[in-house]
Amino acid sequence: MICLGVFVRRSAYLILLPLLTGAAPGALMAQEVEQRAAPPQDEADEGEEIIVTGQPERGAVIGDIEAEQKLSSADIRALGVTSIAEIITELEPQTNGSPIILLNGKRISSFSEIRDIPSEAVARVDILPEQVALSYGYAPTQKVVNVVLRQRFRSEKAEAQLGTTTEGGRDSGEVEAGLLRIRGDNRFSLDLEYSRAGRLLESERDIITTPARRPYALGGNVTGALVGGEVDPALSALVGQTLSIAAAPANAANAAPSLTDFVAGANNASVTDLTPYRTLSPATENFSANATLARALGGVSATINGRLALSENDSLQGLSTAALGLAAGSPFSPFAQDVTLYRYLAQGGALGQHIRGTTGHIGVTLNGQISRKWQWSFTGNGDLSITRTRTDRGIDTDAIQAALDAGDPSVNPYGDFAPGLIAARTIDSARAKSQAVTGDLLVSGTLFAMPAGDVMTSIRLGASANGFDSRSVRSGVARSTSYSRDTGSGQISVDVPLTSRSKGIMGGIGDIGVNLNVAAQQLSDFGTLSTLGYGLRWQPIRAIQILASANQDRAAPTGAQITDPLISTPNVSVFDYATGQSVFVTQLSGGNAALKESVRDQFRLNARIKPFDKPNLTLTATYLNSWTSNPIAAFPTPTPDLEAAFPQRFLRDADGALIQVDARPINFLRSRSEQLRWGFDLSVPLKSHIQKVIEAWRASGSRPEDRPKELDEMRAAFGGNRVRGGESQNGERQSGDGERDRSNESAGSGEREQARGDRGGPGRSFGGGGRGRGGGNGGGRLSVSLYHTWHLEESILIAPGVPELDLLNGDATGSSGGQPRHEIKARVGYSNNGIGARLGVDWESGTHVDGALNGTSRLEFGSLATANLRLFANLGQMPNLVKSMPFLKGSRISLRIDNMFNQRREVRDATGMTPLRYQQDYLDPLGRSVSIQFRKLFTPAFGGRR
Repeated sequence: MICLGVFVRRSAYLILLPLLTGAAPGALMAQEVEQRAAPPQDEADEGEEIIVTGQPERGAVIGDIEAEQKLSSADIRALGVTSIAEIITELEPQTNGSPIILLNGKRISSFSEIRDIPSEAVARVDILPEQVALSYGYAPTQKVVNVVLRQRFRSEKAEAQLGTTTEGGRDSGEVEAGLLRIRGDNRFSLDLEYSRAGRLLESERDIITTPARRPYALGGNVTGALVGGEVDPALSALVGQTLSIAAAPANAANAAPSLTDFVAGANNASVTDLTPYRTLSPATENFSANATLARALGGVSATINGRLALSENDSLQGLSTAALGLAAGSPFSPFAQDVTLYRYLAQGGALGQHIRGTTGHIGVTLNGQISRKWQWSFTGNGDLSITRTRTDRGIDTDAIQAALDAGDPSVNPYGDFAPGLIAARTIDSARAKSQAVTGDLLVSGTLFAMPAGDVMTSIRLGASANGFDSRSVRSGVARSTSYSRDTGSGQISVDVPLTSRSKGIMGGIGDIGVNLNVAAQQLSDFGTLSTLGYGLRWQPIRAIQILASANQDRAAPTGAQITDPLISTPNVSVFDYATGQSVFVTQLSGGNAALKESVRDQFRLNARIKPFDKPNLTLTATYLNSWTSNPIAAFPTPTPDLEAAFPQRFLRDADGALIQVDARPINFLRSRSEQLRWGFDLSVPLKSHIQKVIEAWRASGSRPEDRPKELDEMRAAFGGNRVRGGESQNGERQSGDGERDRSNESAGSGEREQARGDRGGPGRSFGGGGRGRGGGNGGGRLSVSLYHTWHLEESILIAPGVPELDLLNGDATGSSGGQPRHEIKARVGYSNNGIGARLGVDWESGTHVDGALNGTSRLEFGSLATANLRLFANLGQMPNLVKSMPFLKGSRISLRIDNMFNQRREVRDATGMTPLRYQQDYLDPLGRSVSIQFRKLFTPAFGGRR
């Protein structure tokens, strides 16, 4: 309990106490006694998988820490998703970020092993707290998601999706094909995916162009040789005022203009709309192929996975610019003194940035048993990534200027140029290559027995070799970097039970266990980085679980953060706080070889309350306190304080206008974060129409002559075989956990679950009056989840001698304002009788940023609420439809509307105006988007084998 006194602030106690005591312990204890004493109910009514007391659940994780949330197959269907990757994305409110993924309670080499598996093949998903990660050799900083697959499944899938934005532009499409075979520990999957999305131009949104730093225009503007100087005294006399700028006349493109031709544009600069030449969202094209083969080899289960991904990204950055000097006496200059012509050069087309990526991955996983109480796991990975970037900086105007200086009468500075004069272009290029080989061995099991239970340990040893090579050419200057890193690592975690209710060891205070973990990394370029942590687990009664942990870890910057090539991107819009203006700058990105290691201290307190099972309600709360020295971060928004701390990162012209920002990553001095996150998940089973029909028939006596016609129609539509006793008509037997032991079980099971309850054979629900094993997860679901994150402190000290940034009260490190104090994520889902809907609402409070105009102004960032809706219909669960159109068996159609109400954040300055950089179409170019998807799972007939 010493760690509680050191790390937990009084505010955390005051916040967590109501949640921990909201359900009266006496009532919970009484309820627990009632649950133990109550006789088992009929499974068809219970709606949950049967668990045999005293035996671990199939696919359960190591250790005694209970899951925060368990999702049955019916809960997964209610999510309206099609793959494991989409399941993980949809569960983001529950996982609070990127979780560690397990498969059937075991480690996997990488997420690509299982990402494309259809959701129908998933029997259960468990969401577990961060401490569970220690048992698998990971740091206790991420939640753990354990995906349990069905023991028998096979399918082929074809999927197509089309999408667009309701305001126009950015059409997209995706096609996917795959196959899957699962039989126990044997598995094979292959997935091919291709997607494409068109570019979205600024001209397709209500973008007001940010004025250029110089008076460029397609036709051109003429100024004095010195900025702000008089163009020509004679022209000033013609217009009756001193003339500092004049728009080039339209006829100048065809012939030399006269002095009077400039009178109409005197002191009235021409302005060109560049929105057709700049993208808000780039055009993208992606292809991936992913294959996994898993086999049981004696006592070892082995998996090999390979993935290849190709990507392209094309964006437009505006037009080339030219500042051409016209000497007095030039055949195209009627002026008596030297002038400068500023113009855009549309001849060469828009400036483009092209990014090409190739990634290859191969992973191997081996899992086996050493003895009854010890197991081992090995994962190995090889990864290769190559990224090529080509950035068009514009036309080299040296040849044009030389011709003008020579007085060439064939070179009209206001018109089109000969191809030879604009052939030379300034192009920056960059190539980054990273390659890595990693190996990781985990051994876990029971060290010895204590009165309160077994002392568990996990020991992990790992090694990796990484190489990074980059080459860039910027403004004709080539730079190259080669970097390598070899790493050896190890981690030991020990879990010791101190008390136990079931064993009668101080059971009055519940189950208590402690954990100690130590880890170290030896990096060839950074030396030894260590991690030390400890934790406490307390379950006073079955309905309440409390976890506390503290750890300190050190992390080195990644190879990419150190060695990525220098890339210069022109015409990037930023808000310059010093001047209070939106400007276009050249942004430098890439690696920073001067980055240092970071050191993070974290304390986490987690409480889970499950007051009852019907309905399935879980309440969770997590308090997190984090202190980091030398945190590595992307370069933040250019505020005056930041510019004072890193003056070398900013470049301004003689007029003080910001023209370049070096946005490569940096180390801050320190950062502090404190937050409380709490919420609940509620899942209520719903009886499907066919279940109600079956119950009514059973209530009337289950007489064969009264058998509802709908049952026969459904069995005929789905091609089911009636099951009598434990055996179906084709001789297949039920396995011990209630799933049918057959090699040809297919994706059609997802449709049959509506009738037979996800367990056993169709006949157990369709036929005879016996209870059987039906109803396990059948019917539909109504689900609700709500999570609120309350940020108590978010501060950063960027450098010595600079005021600390309070991100909750007027400071910012990003372009979207400070840190919202409150964030809410809500999800509501409904699924029954083949029809479903899923609504997600995300809200965050507003922020403000002080410091604009050197501290005299403020930017207000309004609160933002967005709603995403998914409607889906599992056509295969509609017997009449399948009977009339058999092709629709296994098919599904879904409609997705993202940002349903087209909401965007509003940003206002002190005058109530929106800075051009913060126009809503810049902050969210897509707005409301709509996509429709059709998916078909092709399945074999149940009576045969393939």
